[in-house]
Amino acid sequence: MGEITTSTLPQWTYTHVRDHRAQTLLARLRIGQTYLTQRYLLTRDPQTYCDDCLVPLTVRHLVVECPSLTDLRHRYLYRCRGEDSGVYYISKVLRPECLAQGHDVFRFLGEAGILPKL
Repeated sequence: MGEITTSTLPQWTYTHVRDHRAQTLLARLRIGQTYLTQRYLLTRDPQTYCDDCLVPLTVRHLVVECPSLTDLRHRYLYRCRGEDSGVYYISKVLRPECLAQGHDVFRFLGEAGILPKL
């Protein structure tokens, strides 16, 4: 979570997200612990790797790094890039402002086929 914020105050609330499951999923994305990325710790299976990049599967990799998701990232998260370089940062993508219509992390994950696995 240190990549997203260094504050311990409850500065990010998702009150505009009415669904409790969606709020829970956003919290898990922010701390980087989802069933898809951490399942191996519960099942004692080998760590999960990205099929395309062959790197450990993490929330950060899925949301901002994986090259196979670049087109979807540009479609749904383009307003959440860094101002200076156009690079995507997980701290910007998971902010409440970036959950508005047209650049929604839920639609990004849904179209990528990842949302049901989280």
